[in-house]
Amino acid sequence: MDLAKRVYYYMPDDKAVNQKNRGMFNCSEAMLRAINDKYNLNISEDAKVQMAAFGGGFFMGDACGLLVGGYAGLAHMYTPKTSPMANDKLKTVCREWYLRFNNNFDTVACNKMKPLTGGCSGHPMQAAKIFEKLVNDVGYQVGD
Repeated sequence: MDLAKRVYYYMPDDKAVNQKNRGMFNCSEAMLRAINDKYNLNISEDAKVQMAAFGGGFFMGDACGLLVGGYAGLAHMYTPKTSPMANDKLKTVCREWYLRFNNNFDTVACNKMKPLTGGCSGHPMQAAKIFEKLVNDVGYQVGD
C-alpha cells in the first residue's frame, strides 16, 4: 500500500475538511504513523503519541504538522540507533524534504495551507506522495 493510502487511513480526506470530525489523529500523528507502517520502522507508541503536540502548526498555525511528522519519520529512517547525533545524510534528506514540501504547497505554514474551510483537505495525501518520492529518490533500505 502506498504512503498516501496509509495517511488516508489515519486522517481521511473527506473528514479532513472538518477538523473536529476527522478522526483520532492530527496531521503530524497521521504522517508519522503512516511512515512507520510503510517503512516498518517499529516506532514506539510513546513516540507516536508525542507527535500530538505538533498538529495544527504547533497549535499556532506555524510549521505544518505534515512537514514535522515527515521530519520525525526521516529521523527514524536515516539516523543510526548507535549514534543518534544528526548526520550528513539526515541533514541532506531533511533539507530536501523541506524544499519539496515548500515548492509543492508554496509555504510550510499551516495557517496558509488550510483552505478557507479551515481543514486540511487533500494535503495529507499530497504530502505523503512528496515524502514517498523523496525516499524513493534518495533510497532507503529497511535497517539503514
